[in-house]
Amino acid sequence: MRMTWLTEAVSDRRGPVRLLPLLVGTGYLLLLHAGQPTPADWAFALASALLFVPGGYAPLSMLVAQSALLVAAEALGDATPVVVKVTAALALVELAARRAPRVALLGGLAPVAAHVVVRVGCVECGDAVGLGYVLVVLVAAPLLLGCWLRAACQNLAQAEARAQEAEERRELAAVGARLAERAELAREVHDLVAHHVASMALRAGVAREVLPDLDPRVRTVLDDVHGSATTALVDLRRLVAVLRDPASVTDPTRSLLVEPAELPAAIASVVERSGRHGLVLTSRVDPGVAALDALRGLAVLRVVQEGLTNVAKHAGVGTRTRVSVALADGAADVEIHDGGDGVPAPDRLLVDSGYGIEGLRERVALLGGTVTAGPEGRGWRLRATVPAGEGPGGGGAPRNEEGP
Repeated sequence: MRMTWLTEAVSDRRGPVRLLPLLVGTGYLLLLHAGQPTPADWAFALASALLFVPGGYAPLSMLVAQSALLVAAEALGDATPVVVKVTAALALVELAARRAPRVALLGGLAPVAAHVVVRVGCVECGDAVGLGYVLVVLVAAPLLLGCWLRAACQNLAQAEARAQEAEERRELAAVGARLAERAELAREVHDLVAHHVASMALRAGVAREVLPDLDPRVRTVLDDVHGSATTALVDLRRLVAVLRDPASVTDPTRSLLVEPAELPAAIASVVERSGRHGLVLTSRVDPGVAALDALRGLAVLRVVQEGLTNVAKHAGVGTRTRVSVALADGAADVEIHDGGDGVPAPDRLLVDSGYGIEGLRERVALLGGTVTAGPEGRGWRLRATVPAGEGPGGGGAPRNEEGP
């Protein structure tokens, strides 16, 4: 709104604008006053200006005092009290801007009475026309200006309230839409994905029971399939619970499947499970990563999971792989490097979504980090850098160099 600065000035009870009558009054007496100001002129001008300073807290009392001061200045001063008249008009503007119109009209009787008393006691002040002109300029105009400022302040407050209400409605609508989407996704995950995973776990378990004379290697594979499917079911149930939790829409940390303090153990579990798949692993996990906040800790875990999954898919059984997770220079560094010396599975056995690395890049980029992946020597190297943020892990921890 164009008049925002003016409405703010009116609303400020202690702002520098309250010193304006003091500055204007001093300048008028020094530069524009006809003749040399007398001590009485200075006394009434300064008294009126100083009375205006705290008047924002009691505008009606200030107006009555200014009106009384105007009568005294006309009677005891040596010249026309221009400063007192202007300050009394400003007091009427403030009263009309801060109080209800009825109070402003009643208060306006004080300067009207003061001007009438001055005119009655002044032989050279002119007739009723002159009095009417003074009342219009010094009473009616300030009163209307104050009422207009009051209406402008109210309109501005109403506009801000409407804008705030509209913003809240938009936010509620967005939250409602997200809740509906998440509820639909939760139903699909439960009814479709979880159903198939449960079926896989059941079939693997049944196969172990009905085929007692299985080759030990086959039984090991069935045990691993059953264990992985059971773990996936647990994670899916937790994911469905999170998707149905309304609080998780506005609090992203509610969607985490691992607590920050459990991050080193969760990474170790991922590494151990990958080792059962045939990878030859060397891992080093800095315990300090437990100090990362929840979102960054989850990103680190997902990088390790995706990296080892890709090694198992593409490099194959027997691949020597090094996993390093450490804090250094205010960031978490995750590096997974395989030697490319394993036995890859046949292409017909691979199931690849094709979005793993891209998803990692998006997840880490949201936290201000980077992900790089590419060939190195005979193998492949995946590296992610995740800023530690402002949490306890923000300062990082010294990174111990890995031995030969």
